[in-house]
Order: sequence, then C-alpha cells, then structure tokens
Amino acid sequence: MLTDELLLAWWRLARLPGLGNVSLAEIRQRLGDPSRLLNASLQQLTACGIRPDAAQQWLDNPHPDAGFKRLQQWRQQPGCGALLAGFDPYPQALLATRDAPTILYYRGDIDALESPAVAMVGSRNPTPYAAEWAKNCSRELAQQGITIVSGLALGIDGAAHSGAVESGRTIAVLGCGADVIYPRRHARLFDAILASGGLILSEFPPGTAAQAKHFPSRNRIVSGLSLGVVVVEAAIKSGSLITARQAAEQGREVFALPGAVNNPLSRGCHHLIKDGAVLVECANDILQELGLPEPGFEPASSQSQIQSDLFAAPGRQNSQKSQHSQSSNRVAVNALISHIDFSATSIDVIAIRSQLPVHELMPQLLELELQGWLQQVPGGYCRLR
Repeated sequence: MLTDELLLAWWRLARLPGLGNVSLAEIRQRLGDPSRLLNASLQQLTACGIRPDAAQQWLDNPHPDAGFKRLQQWRQQPGCGALLAGFDPYPQALLATRDAPTILYYRGDIDALESPAVAMVGSRNPTPYAAEWAKNCSRELAQQGITIVSGLALGIDGAAHSGAVESGRTIAVLGCGADVIYPRRHARLFDAILASGGLILSEFPPGTAAQAKHFPSRNRIVSGLSLGVVVVEAAIKSGSLITARQAAEQGREVFALPGAVNNPLSRGCHHLIKDGAVLVECANDILQELGLPEPGFEPASSQSQIQSDLFAAPGRQNSQKSQHSQSSNRVAVNALISHIDFSATSIDVIAIRSQLPVHELMPQLLELELQGWLQQVPGGYCRLR
C-alpha cells in the first residue's frame, strides 16, 4: 500500500532543482525499489546522480509543504487518489517510458488501467466523416474490452470518449488538474466517463488550470498508456502528429485513417502512412495489427426512426409542423457545409447529419453549389472549400 511517507519522499525529491522526469526515472532505476528512497543516505543519493547540495537539502527538510497537504486532501476524497511511479497500480506501459511522470493524480475507477488500451487523437475541428468514424470505432473497440485513451479535447478526442462510454471504458488524460473540466462544454462527457467506470488522469496537481504548454506533456502520457495510437484527421503541423511521433519513439504502433486528398486535415494522416503508419479502415484492422481478438462486431444501432422522419413525404412533414417549425429546421449555410465531406457525400447522409427533411435540404444544396461551396458528383455532393 502506498503510504503518505513514501509519497512525500518522492514528492520532495521531484521538487529539487535540476531534477526532471527523465532524471527521476534514472534514480528509480538505480534504487531498484522506490521504497528504498526512504532510507537513502547522502552518499546513495549522490551516487544516483543528485547534486550533493540538492541531496542535503532533501535530507534536511523532511516536512510536507502546502502542496503535499493538498495532495493528501485529494487522496481522502471518494474515488480520488495518486499513483507513484514504480509502485502498483502505476501502469507498467507508461512506467517503461523514459520520462514517465513520477506522480499521477486520478479520479474514477483505477481498474480501467488493467485493460489493454488504444489511444485515439485527431483534429479539434474534424469533418463529420472523421468524427463519426472515431466514435463508431471507439465504441467497437471498447465493446471488446479495449480501453480508449484520449485527451478530452474538442473534436476527435470527444468523439472517441463518447463512443467508448456507450459500450465500455475510457481514460481521459488532462492538461490541467484532474478536478478541472476543460473544455467546459465537455462537462457532461466528463461525468459520463466516470459513470461508465472510466478514469480521469493528470500529472498536474488538482486545481491546476489548463495551459498551452501542458498539452505536449499530456500527449506523451496518452501514447505511453497505450498499445497503439490511432490518428483520425490531422494537419501536418498539429498536436496529433506530435503524439504520433512520441508514440513511435515509445515503441508504440501508429495507425492513421486515410481521407480525401483535397482535405487539408487528411494530409497529416497521409504523411504518417507514407512514413510507415498502419492504414486503418475499421476497428478490426487495429485489433488484428495488435494481435488482439477479432470477434464479429454487430453493426451500429439503427437510425431507422431518424430516417423515417427525415425522408417522409412533404405532406407528412407538414402535419408535424406544430412540433418542428420550418424555421427551426433550416440550417445556416456555414453549418450545412460542415455536414458535407471533401469526398462524395450522399443526400441521405447529409440529411441525417443536418436533421433536415430532403424537400428543404435540396434548395439549400443548390444555393451552396451556385455559390461555389460544393459540387454535385456521382453519389451526392462534394465540398470544395
């Protein structure tokens, strides 16, 4: 059992000047057992690579500071706690990385760390095609006992978490404290992750606000927890490609979803595929590459009720105006564009995404075509810009 005494020893060591995650990992390796730090002498500490003055500072001040007291309070809250590197149940996959965080704060069910995990990352502004694929793929993987890991960001992260909570577990790794919901619009998703037996993880103490500099650090944990990382739409210069690079450096498998060649968000994935990432089309591709069981997946839940409403004859639609007025059904031009992919998108798919009846949708599509936003192609419409 992890004691406050041992946690405090490593807490204070991590705050010595000149010691980062890589240095602390080397110290753990030299000690062999994190518990040995409690009885380490000045000579042993300096033999581990700690400067004599820093080692003496650690020996002379064994008392907890205000930050550690907040950590103790966090551990006393229901469902909350801290993980110490090298001490069970700290995840072994993450521990094997050269810069594993010394302390991880968590909230939720720690058992989520016991299942094999796959990370899914991508654009914060994905096309509907990519968002739907991420959600469906995550749902299918979670249904087979795979824990989905992502960063709770908007876009692909949110879609991956949303799909996973429908059939299994997911882990959200934050770039802020584990008690801080960021972005705020994911408050319900945050609660759903916990309610479904998932886990919130962070290397930052509770109360830490989200900062841009935290996210690259967060990304290495996302990949470090996982057997592989799936990239779903990403620009060439994006955090998702940084995560993919970190995954490759950590010896993880990298997967990429191909997309339309004229979609800027496909270029990052195509670049990864050219560099050796595994091209994926479905959840089974991921399971097969990782050597995990490939049971037959059941198709996603039917949208027959939605379709029966959207594709009803105009007369039937008119009878429903008391509940949904024509004005409330109309979608703004820029919003409608977001429902059309850079590849051929069928009318029925556009209708389902926009929740517009076809007889109202067609005039708007014609208007957008005349304005140069899209083009009619075999199989539907294709977005041009």
